Amino acid sequence: MIPIKIGTRLTIALCVPIAILIALFGLLEERANRDRLDRELAREGSAVARTVQIAAQLALRDRQVADVRKLIDDITGYERVVGIRFIDANGRMEYQSANLVRYPRAPVDRLQRALQENRLVETRQSVGGQPVISFLAPLQSPSGLPLGAVEVFQLESFIEEDARASRQAIAVLTAAMILAVGVVLFFVTRINVTRPIEELGRSFRDVGSGDFRSRVPVRRKDELGRLAERYNEMCEKLDATRRSLLTEKEERRKAEESLREAEHLASIGRFSAGLAHEIGTPLSVIRGRAELLLRRGVRGETGARSLRTIAAQIDRISRIVRGMLDFARGRELRLAPTRVADVIPRVTELMEHRFHQRGIRLDVEWPDVLPALWADADQLQEVFLNLALNAADAMPDGGVLRIEARPVERGRPGDPGDAGRFLAVVFEDTGQGIRPEHLDRVFDPFFTTKEVGEGTGLGLSVSYGIVKEHGGWIEVESEVDLGTRVTVNLPLAPEGVNLVEARVS
Repeated sequence: MIPIKIGTRLTIALCVPIAILIALFGLLEERANRDRLDRELAREGSAVARTVQIAAQLALRDRQVADVRKLIDDITGYERVVGIRFIDANGRMEYQSANLVRYPRAPVDRLQRALQENRLVETRQSVGGQPVISFLAPLQSPSGLPLGAVEVFQLESFIEEDARASRQAIAVLTAAMILAVGVVLFFVTRINVTRPIEELGRSFRDVGSGDFRSRVPVRRKDELGRLAERYNEMCEKLDATRRSLLTEKEERRKAEESLREAEHLASIGRFSAGLAHEIGTPLSVIRGRAELLLRRGVRGETGARSLRTIAAQIDRISRIVRGMLDFARGRELRLAPTRVADVIPRVTELMEHRFHQRGIRLDVEWPDVLPALWADADQLQEVFLNLALNAADAMPDGGVLRIEARPVERGRPGDPGDAGRFLAVVFEDTGQGIRPEHLDRVFDPFFTTKEVGEGTGLGLSVSYGIVKEHGGWIEVESEVDLGTRVTVNLPLAPEGVNLVEARVS
């Protein structure tokens, strides 16, 4: 077998595809041009036929047959119009262009179809070796009676002429391209070996500097091509090993961070529990003494007001301590049949004074029959009270708080399983809203956007824990200066278990 030189291989490998592609492109272009010209010719012939149809109908309406003949003579020869023929309703030819003598007349069935359907009939035929399109347009009187038809003949031969010219141009272009490629390859053959070697050396350098994504292009199946393939395989294995090591390192780092965070939270919990126990007793003593002094009476309004302030602040500290203790150790659930329709009114009654002070309008809505829950009513009341307090704090200048409860069927977030039955309790306010960067942290313990002294950041954390212990979850949506929507999703009893008539314990 005679070996083929690299230059010859390159010439064949490039010239043959170029010739094929150009020929294919030329064929597709010729077909596209033919279709385009054919459509244009059909539109043009149809437009001419419609024009003649309308003009002829107007002339026949005025009984000006001479005008129809003059119109036929004037349009004959326009652009690619060969001629026009005027036929009466019985198929007799009334008048035609002089050069249509050798053109056959329209078949009677085609004329009848055009008259009956009252539409333009298009027919392609060959006359004297030339392709021709005829457009048969029916003529009607104003009352709808058939008067005959006009037939317009248009030449298609220019389409073949255009296609022939296109094929000649493509052939010349193909020959020129092949000649140019052959000449260029004759001068660049010497670099066809040097270039792959340089690319291989460049890739070695990139990999040596740490870029394992570097690859050598494989252009042929010779020795250099096989060498490039093996080298690329080696680089892919090195890159995969490097990515695997980085992934393992990142996973180990995240696991260590999660462990440190868990240990930190456990330490905070133990510290909070101990602190709550240590502070709770002295606070109770201080508050008891303050109440005792108030009952015995003190001199002056200033002293009484100071004692009331002390008692109020001690109550506030006690609430903070209870929140820390609840967050640290949690509370035991006392589940019983519970109706949210009974829990929410207790919350709104507790908040009524604050709503009135801040000018907040309350809008409460739920169905007449609301399914019951298997839940701890006191803890649910705490959840709803926390949400109402947050809504009131977000509307210092007044607004609207809308509370809605409704049963829904939906899936849990991140769970592709089947949908379940839940009770959605929505607290939607028109307050200041939450900034986007804070939305992911609203359930973090001790995180708060309120001013110093106005909140501990434990309310939502405790509420989230309570709802989670009930088997539900909380969703928060908010836009700055537009308001916040908090949805508490609580699981309903399974199908067939009727808790609607259950009483709240």
